[in-house]
Amino acid sequence: MSIADHGDQLHSQAEIASLAGVSRATVTLWRRAPGFPSAVRGGDSELFRRADVVAWMDERPVPRHLLQGDPDGTTYGTRARRSLAGTPPTAVAAPRPTVSNARSDPREADRVRELMGQLCDRVRGAGSRVDYVNLLASLHFLRRFDGPHWDDVVRMSRTGEGSDGAAALLRHIAVAVDEQLRLSGMRPAMRQALVRLEPRSYGDLRHVVHLVGELGPGAFELMLDEYELLAVLDSGEFFTPRSVARVMARIAVENTADGAPLSVYDPYARGGELLAAATRWCAGQGVPPHRMRVCGITHGRDTAPLATMNLTLHGARPSVFVSAGAPWAASAPFSAKRFSLVLSNPPFNMSDSTGEPRSEGSWPYGPPPLGNDNLAYVQHVLSSLEEGGAAAVIMPNKAGNSANRSEKDIRRAMVERGVVKAAIALPDRLFSHTSVPVSVWFLVHPSQACDEIMFLDARQVGTPNRGKRTLGDEDVQAVVDAYRGDGGPSSAVPTAIVTREAVEARDWSLSPMDHIDAHSPDRRVAEAACSEALAELELRTWEVREADTGATMALGQLEHEGTLGAAAVGWESVVLSDLCEIQAGPSYSLLRKHMTSGGGVPLVFPQNLREGRIEELADDRHVSHEPARHLDRFRLEPGDIVCVRTGAMGPPALVRDVGVYWLMSTNVIRLRVDDTHRSRVHPGYLAAYLGRPESVAWVRDRATATGAPSISAAALGNQPVRLPPYAEQERVASVLAALDDQAMAHSRLAAAITDTRTAVVGRLMAPDPGRAAQPEPGRRS
Repeated sequence: MSIADHGDQLHSQAEIASLAGVSRATVTLWRRAPGFPSAVRGGDSELFRRADVVAWMDERPVPRHLLQGDPDGTTYGTRARRSLAGTPPTAVAAPRPTVSNARSDPREADRVRELMGQLCDRVRGAGSRVDYVNLLASLHFLRRFDGPHWDDVVRMSRTGEGSDGAAALLRHIAVAVDEQLRLSGMRPAMRQALVRLEPRSYGDLRHVVHLVGELGPGAFELMLDEYELLAVLDSGEFFTPRSVARVMARIAVENTADGAPLSVYDPYARGGELLAAATRWCAGQGVPPHRMRVCGITHGRDTAPLATMNLTLHGARPSVFVSAGAPWAASAPFSAKRFSLVLSNPPFNMSDSTGEPRSEGSWPYGPPPLGNDNLAYVQHVLSSLEEGGAAAVIMPNKAGNSANRSEKDIRRAMVERGVVKAAIALPDRLFSHTSVPVSVWFLVHPSQACDEIMFLDARQVGTPNRGKRTLGDEDVQAVVDAYRGDGGPSSAVPTAIVTREAVEARDWSLSPMDHIDAHSPDRRVAEAACSEALAELELRTWEVREADTGATMALGQLEHEGTLGAAAVGWESVVLSDLCEIQAGPSYSLLRKHMTSGGGVPLVFPQNLREGRIEELADDRHVSHEPARHLDRFRLEPGDIVCVRTGAMGPPALVRDVGVYWLMSTNVIRLRVDDTHRSRVHPGYLAAYLGRPESVAWVRDRATATGAPSISAAALGNQPVRLPPYAEQERVASVLAALDDQAMAHSRLAAAITDTRTAVVGRLMAPDPGRAAQPEPGRRS
């Protein structure tokens, strides 16, 4: 597949000069002219999108004395096109696309787990686990193309040695992937990630290359799973489960007029999973991926390259743009384009929609309220459909029956114009890091107006899996069959076909639960819920046993080795500022204009600090993505310690999984062990020391009592700390981590017991239809 002729390809300033037949100095002057396309950053370079630059040059005639044999009226755009036509495209071998009906190979997951085991820590060094997953994704991407870049990687992995050889190999991998991304119109991004990796030995890196070389085509999506888990993506970026993406693609494709879409669009593409599902399903229906127009907008600068690689590996030629603005803005990518299929999982606005209708923008179904974009995205999706097109959009359940007047009017207009085809309620806990209940709305172009709407309740399908719920192939098929009317009376997905009048009677609600009698006890549903709760209880019980064993062993080892510091040999007394960089949170004036309750980067407030950890709360506030990029100095990393700056002083929290790459709020202070002291102080020990009642009391005594307690970074830096030898610190941190895990496991077990009790009550009190049909003793039937 050749992708060098891609209209979205990015060019450097020198390449633009070569295409136009001018000097680089001339391009520098052009950049100062009105309307010249803005650059995008690609590592240390500035790059320009080909289509935008050529369109700008179309308006610039070449002066007569510079025509060089060109006819009068020739523009620089004409010269650039002629230059492109005479340049042979860079050909790369086509990847082997994922087969639409292929089942995942269990061995693939085992291989990816091996790569994510000890090899991860040995290869990443000072880099993060996310950087390491980027390495795996990059290697797999080059491997699936199976071209000269991969051959060079294999050759270098066999012949290189030492740290210099490892750095050279990582640099080659990053440059090769970045070049492919640039040819696809995506800004280069891998060099910045891979340069942070520090393999302990060249042999470890060689082994990673060998293992990735053995992976099949389905492994990339497993790597996306690992990336999402390790990056702790916020609600605006976590990926759509592949099973949900398959349901959306299969049903939405059936709703299109032709049944074989040639164009697909996602205005909030995340990791490209919805576009990939559509591409894969259409390929199974006989539509070659390279013939499809696959377009997306992503707001995640880090996930955008993964989306491009994901789609390219499916055989598509994707156009994925990074944009911080709303997709319905006139200047947004694809704002004037129309597509036969639109799939999207936009960020949810979970705040109450009490705002007034917005005055700006064009809203064919009514202006959405200020401060809530749920139905703004829905209208953008509808406006992006070509005649005969269809769409599927994930919406929070409350968007379907909110009482806000603007949203109710929008739903009414959508129903009256017949653009709502169906709505499916999904199970909770499908998505990472959130339990927000959601539905999928299936929409059609007004040319296919519907008189009735099908509602489906799929909340009971799926299988519990370590705190989440997953949908298997049979669950996906059950939902699709129910939509087609093939589910039968024993289907696990109750349905209802409702007229417009009936929707009006329910106050224009698009929530499936308002149209399917979900409140009357159902024996089968109650039995399923009880079985699920018992399975969850069994899992949590097993986790408690494991955690109890780990804590017992840790305490036993501590007792065997003797109490810590009996002779206080090797201990030292220091102050906190000698060990850590102490950073106060940003000012409120810097944050307030960018804060949102919707998607973005989460903020850590004092109330997020609980039991020595950072906990995600239902009302977490965020900072919009683009402003967040300018606040990197306030981001949190694994091993950081977060303390209260203003408010009720309590124990600090150690950043483990939740909280990684979040931003500090104004009212917290971050402690980060200085690089020169990494071998002197263990973050886990330091967090535990600062969490002692004596240390917390020290802070409270020094917190000023003006309105609310507050401590400055300078005052906190004077806090005394006693450090044993590093090995002793590791021992302390290990024992306390085992106890923390034990406490967390027991907490989860307690919640599972409560849920099981609720499920058992429902099971015992659900009527048995068979027994209800029997006549009571002593009475005639």
